[in-house]
Order: sequence, then C-alpha cells, then structure tokens
Amino acid sequence: MPVTRASDIDRISEALDHVLRGGTPAPITLPPDSPDDEIKQLTTYVNRFLEQYQLLAHAASAFCNGDVDVSLPGTSLHICQSLKNLQANLRHLTWCTAQVAEGDYSQRVDFMGEFSRSFNRMVETLDANRTALLRRNRELEIASTTDALTGLLNRRGARQAIKREVARGTRSGNPFGLVLVDIDHFKKVNDAYGHDAGDAVLAEMGRAIQAKLRPQDHCARWGGEEFLAVITETDLCGMVLVAERIRLGVQAVEVTHSDHTLGVTVSIGVSLYEDGESIGACLKRADHCLYLAKRSGRNQVCHWPPPATRQSQPGILDTQAVPV
Repeated sequence: MPVTRASDIDRISEALDHVLRGGTPAPITLPPDSPDDEIKQLTTYVNRFLEQYQLLAHAASAFCNGDVDVSLPGTSLHICQSLKNLQANLRHLTWCTAQVAEGDYSQRVDFMGEFSRSFNRMVETLDANRTALLRRNRELEIASTTDALTGLLNRRGARQAIKREVARGTRSGNPFGLVLVDIDHFKKVNDAYGHDAGDAVLAEMGRAIQAKLRPQDHCARWGGEEFLAVITETDLCGMVLVAERIRLGVQAVEVTHSDHTLGVTVSIGVSLYEDGESIGACLKRADHCLYLAKRSGRNQVCHWPPPATRQSQPGILDTQAVPV
C-alpha cells in the first residue's frame, strides 16, 4: 500500500481517537489526488459520523443547560432517537412543573424512573405543605376574630360581620340591626367571688345569648362584660323581641362556681341600621340606648327608633308584652 494511503488511514484513526477522548475534530480532508477507493469512501462515512456527532454533542450540551427546544439532527442513530425521547419527556415534565407552579398539585409523571418518583414525591410534599399551611392560616384567621374565653366573635370579627351585613343589606334592601348587651353590676361578681367566677359568668352568658339567636345571626363579645348581637334580615320589632328573649334567657341562667350559685341580669340597647349611615353611628345609638336602659333601672331593653309615636327619645320596652 502506498505511503499516502497509510497517512489517510492515520487521519481517520486520529479523528476517531479524538472523538473517543471527548474532542470534536474537524472533518477529515484527503489530498486532492487521493484515488476514489474504499479509503475515500470510508472517509466520507467517518465525516458524516463526525458531523452528526457534533450536532448530537451540541444538542446534549443544550439539554444540560436547560434548553429543551433545541433542534435535533434528522438521523436514524439510536442515540438521536433516545435524545428525541428525552426531549419529549423533558418538555412534558416542564409543562407539569409549570402546572404545579400555578397550583395544580394533581400532576404526576411515570416515564423517567427515579426522576419521576422524586418529582412525584416533591409534588405530594408541596401539596401536603400547602394544605397544612392553608389549614394553619384558617386557624390563625379564626383565632384573630374569636374571643378565647367565650368562643364567640371578638370585636374585630364583629366589625367584619357588620360590614358584610351592610353590603348584604345594600344589595337586598333587607333591614338589620345591632343588639348591645351589658351584664348588670358585673364588677360586684368579680369583687365578691374573684375573676375566675367572673370568667365563668361571661362564658355562660355568651352561651345563653347565642342560644336565643338564629344561625344566620352573629354574636360577639364586644369587650369586658359587653356582648353584641348582629340581627340579620329583621325589622326593629323583630330585633326588640330577640333582645327581650335574650334578657329573659340570661335572667333564668344560674352559674355554679366554687359552691356558689350566681345569677345576673343584663341591660340591652337595640339600634336599627339606617341606609347609608356609618357603622359607628349605629353602634353609638345602640350604646346610648344601653346607657338609658341602665339609667332607667337595668334589666331591661331600650331601642331606637322608638315606637311609632315619633317621640325623640329611645323607647323602653314593655317587658310584660313580650313572649319568651
């Protein structure tokens, strides 16, 4: 064999060896006067292989850098088909990841072995953590609007309920109002029996008031020994009847604490919400009615507007005319 052909074989060998060592060699160039024989044909095949190898190496490198949309060479090499399958899987996995990022935790994959199992465990963990976080946030939200002693709404929760009723009343035109309840002489309970007894009375009064309301009404501990009921979709007459039932219900309750039986009464102010007014204005009227109920002897209901006599002062309820 002529020396020149041996040199051509050496070029082919060096190129293949370069590939095996991780390089990307340039195409093999034979001398212009190389005969058209098996070596030249082999060189053509090797150059085609090197070209496809470089394209595949570029695609593999792009995959490693996160480019799942890189163009793959149109070749029937098995490795190319494997890369195409990998590309399809990565695209689908990317889509699933985007769905999870948008809050769809139902996504699962089953086509990439251990990677799929890890992805599925991650999604399951995210879903569980999200559920726990939502539950905890809900618990915190409830705690922030709930009175710890009575389990009723606190002042913040009551204001939120009133705002909802204002919006509902604006839409529907249905009336609603506020019933402000204050325990009479509550300081004497604390002074005579201690604050534990006072807490027991407050808890029992909260239950007694709640028992006289409908499910759609709201009951709150407004502060100290004051309670607030938000009576929905009810006119003044209905609210006054509810207030009197609350008064009689509380009066009938006996609280046992440390071998002592305690009974209390309440004074109540009722105010009908007037369209367009502020919540504070309605609360102020209810508070003023409560003050008048106490000044008039306690253990009674005072309401605004007064009875249909057009009098300018709040009305004191005739307690003998209200059924329990």
